[in-house]
Amino acid sequence: MFGHKFKEEQFSFGKNVVQVNNGSFGSVPTTVLQKYKEAIDLDHEFSDRYLLYKLPGTLKEATAQVAEFVNSDVNNIVFTMNATTSVNTVLRSYPFVKSDKIAMFDITYGACANTVKFLSKRQGIEVVTVELKLPLEDDEIVEKFEATLKEEKPKLALFDVIVSMPGIRLPFERLIEVCRKHNVLSLVDGAHAIGILPLDLKKWKPDFFLSNLHKWLYVPKGCSFLYVDPKHHRNIHTFPVSHSYLDDEEVLSEELEKTRLVDRFAFYGTFSYAGIDCIPAALEFRRTVCGGEEKINDYCFKLAKDAANHIAKQWNTSILENAKGTLSTTMCNVEVPVNDQLLQFLKKDKKNIVKLRKTVDPLMLKEHNTLLPSIFHNGKLWVRFSAQIYNELSDYEYASGLFLKLLEENEAHILSL
Repeated sequence: MFGHKFKEEQFSFGKNVVQVNNGSFGSVPTTVLQKYKEAIDLDHEFSDRYLLYKLPGTLKEATAQVAEFVNSDVNNIVFTMNATTSVNTVLRSYPFVKSDKIAMFDITYGACANTVKFLSKRQGIEVVTVELKLPLEDDEIVEKFEATLKEEKPKLALFDVIVSMPGIRLPFERLIEVCRKHNVLSLVDGAHAIGILPLDLKKWKPDFFLSNLHKWLYVPKGCSFLYVDPKHHRNIHTFPVSHSYLDDEEVLSEELEKTRLVDRFAFYGTFSYAGIDCIPAALEFRRTVCGGEEKINDYCFKLAKDAANHIAKQWNTSILENAKGTLSTTMCNVEVPVNDQLLQFLKKDKKNIVKLRKTVDPLMLKEHNTLLPSIFHNGKLWVRFSAQIYNELSDYEYASGLFLKLLEENEAHILSL
């Protein structure tokens, strides 16, 4: 039922667009997009009524549905603009003291890694980096992580569910357990989690967990949820701090204490809440039009695997995967065949991959209506494919062939930069 016909019927992409990069910004079905436009219209028709009268009910319904979807108490779920904002909300709120340590992997999403670097400069936080040279088995990742926690004794560990680049799944459930074992706070960046993996926050019990609803759940951007364990409700404040601010030590009644977090985040600034308004519509689309989470995931996981195998065979290269096949999800990474001159260029300076992307990416976007993000990792050039319900194998054939053609045609220019 999925594929190109489904794309024509249910999505509103521009003419000749071949979207194989859902992982960056997500995709919105036409019916959900219509709901989004209606919400914007309602806001602009009479903002006072929309924001002061309608919004509280909208937030309550959306929160309840997301909480059920991720198996959490409703009072532990709030909304932010995106995953990076959620990470900043936690890191900029938590009462760290000078010389506290934050541990993270070297493949942590750049924006979030920069937040940790910012704290190191402003507050004297020490940054502990765990290096991962992929592919690795889950056991190896967990062993490296636990060894670091034992030696460095950080206050908090920041790690992904599915890393952005390269697009690989970490054994985050086990990493949460390791954090708990060593009395380290777990901040889990699930930017790519919801809509790909079934989530169970009551089972995993992280300290903090977040995910973008606009990447894989079909909600318009920007919309993210943030989960905060009840023991941290007093410490976490809106970003930016706003009218709803309460000091950590301010005492509330038992009843108000239960909703302390959600009350703070109910309204903390004037921006568009239309994405939140669309959450029920997106979940309904997944249930009724798509047939549920299992059908969506079965199609996307299989397509990602088939695409990776097909392109790797065409290119006579490798897939970034371990022996047990735990790294790939609906995103997969395929090694790009490059000559020794370009390979040495990329090895020479980690900034050279930026020169490659600044040359190839604009050509793909402007002239060919597609994009394949690339990364240089562990001595190899990789491209990341995203699989969605509107894709077919031919999409990856087109994008991969184009990438290789543009890379070869522009290699001399890239090497001259």
